[in-house]
Amino acid sequence: MKKRYLFFYLIIILLLMISVSTIKQEKEVLASNEAAINPSAKACIVLDCYNNEILFEKNIHKKMLPASLTKVLTAYVSILYYDLNDYVVITHDMINVEGSKIYLEVGDIISVKDLLYGLMLCSGNDAALALAYHYSGCLDDFIILMNNVAKNIGMVNSSFENPHGLDGISNNYTTAYDLALLFSTCLKNNKFREITGTRNYNTKIYSDKSFYFTNKHRLIKSLDTTTGGKTGYTKKAGRTLITSFKDYFNEVIVVTLDAYDDWNLHKKLSEYGFSQIKRRDL
Repeated sequence: MKKRYLFFYLIIILLLMISVSTIKQEKEVLASNEAAINPSAKACIVLDCYNNEILFEKNIHKKMLPASLTKVLTAYVSILYYDLNDYVVITHDMINVEGSKIYLEVGDIISVKDLLYGLMLCSGNDAALALAYHYSGCLDDFIILMNNVAKNIGMVNSSFENPHGLDGISNNYTTAYDLALLFSTCLKNNKFREITGTRNYNTKIYSDKSFYFTNKHRLIKSLDTTTGGKTGYTKKAGRTLITSFKDYFNEVIVVTLDAYDDWNLHKKLSEYGFSQIKRRDL
């Protein structure tokens, strides 16, 4: 009888030793995977879209310049507060901006919906201003609204001073975590999800002028698992990028700020994020 108990004790000890060894190996593999990614970004994050769990992080609360990732917030605020079938009459103030444009002209009459596609696919700074001025005719009113919506989402380390993301004087900053939280919130809106995942868009406005918008986000056009995203760049901000990826029932959001080789980096980070979800769910 004692021998039988001794045998059971030995089996339990052996199983415990195997379990400890397995956990140690998993930790070593995890550390190796993280080291292999070696993100070039000054700040980056991988976020589980469904529960906002952080799957990978680097300087996620460091305040940095957003560049055109600002337009994600501009789009979301516009979807919340506008009828997408409303029309905007383009004025000089709306097109008096540098950088990327969809080349609106004074007197054009264009829908909010068309402006949103021009904003998110082509990163039109003129589209951003047109949407902002449409709120009350006063740019500052829309910027106040943007910041209020950001705070309600939980973006506590962000401040925006324009709707397009061009480098401002002092109050234009955000973090990788705040942007991931924003995009997670945006993806719960079906209209936003439809727009951000669109590859190409054609439209004709009242003057019979035609617009053709093609998405600047390379992964949306080349990788089927990509569900949405936004590109950004200024000299001060460097390359900024948001991408969402779906793998069966799981979806992750990757944000990188001031990064190079960001297309490949986003693919690597998404794969790492999915591996973490699978490990967690075992």
